[in-house]
Amino acid sequence: MTSTLKNKGSRIDDATEPKVITIGRGKSRRRRGGGKRQPRPAEQEDDSDGEEEEEDERDAAIPEVVTNRMMRRVGVSVGAPLAVGVGFFPVFYYLKAVAKVDVPTWIPFGVSFVFFGAALLGVSYGIVSASWDPAREGSLLGWNEARRNWPVFWESLRGGSSPPPPPRRR
Repeated sequence: MTSTLKNKGSRIDDATEPKVITIGRGKSRRRRGGGKRQPRPAEQEDDSDGEEEEEDERDAAIPEVVTNRMMRRVGVSVGAPLAVGVGFFPVFYYLKAVAKVDVPTWIPFGVSFVFFGAALLGVSYGIVSASWDPAREGSLLGWNEARRNWPVFWESLRGGSSPPPPPRRR
């Protein structure tokens, strides 16, 4: 049997199939505990269509319209503070080298920390401030959408089920 070297020190036999890594849920669902399935009672077998619909609902992808909306908002909410943060480097260089102003070292560090930190937070805000409803565009700043989506966002990070969104005011 021949074997090939894949990564440093890990040997894989040619007769075995390569492992496939999938992100999200694939068609074959393996349960925890060694992948063994417990026999289902006869009552649950009749309800299998409802269970499959429930799993399909959780596995539903984000609509392309919503994804594009999120990406535009992330681009703006990350790009603007990042550009301002990078734009301050030539300003401080000009002040130090050309104008001969003695700028303390901590000021450029502090300014870049604030604007780069704002750009990092802009990733989350860009996602949360977009309207997750494909039929609705949302507001310019997205504050109402962010207030509605933050609890869902935090709950998904914790790994729990998402609470229903609060009722809309009109």
